[in-house]
Amino acid sequence: MTKLTIIREDKTIVVDGDVVTPCTHVDLSWIPTDVHAVQWDDEKGKGHVEYNVEEKFPQMLDEIGIWQQAVTDHANEKTLAAAALEAARNHLQEVKDRRNWLLAISDWTQGNDSPLTSSKKIEWQTYRQELRDLPETIANDANLTAKLLADNHSHSAWPTPPT
Repeated sequence: MTKLTIIREDKTIVVDGDVVTPCTHVDLSWIPTDVHAVQWDDEKGKGHVEYNVEEKFPQMLDEIGIWQQAVTDHANEKTLAAAALEAARNHLQEVKDRRNWLLAISDWTQGNDSPLTSSKKIEWQTYRQELRDLPETIANDANLTAKLLADNHSHSAWPTPPT
């Protein structure tokens, strides 16, 4: 860590330019209520605490002290937020959305005015049917998950469009 910024009221922690705001998964109650912000610079070995009370002047820091906890909280918040985001994902819906997009961009292959030959149209029909069958394919294959396909659009279970 080189630089640290804490803004208590906004529940914001910035470590080396990486902003986490608002911190909703970690408890920041350890930060005194009269603190507005903390700035720390490792390279200079200096920092300061700004208060939200007019009677208190900024406090200069020559060591990071208790504020090091914010670095841990920053890392924990990022981990917990990523886990919450992953838990909220609907992998099957993501697969269906991609499938629908692939179907939409291949609609032109099935029109009467398509420049494709009959055999190419049949190849595209087969591909498009494989796309439509993808949710069922996932349901019938114990080794295949919607998460796997949502995360990897190059997975071999995704049908390959005709060339």
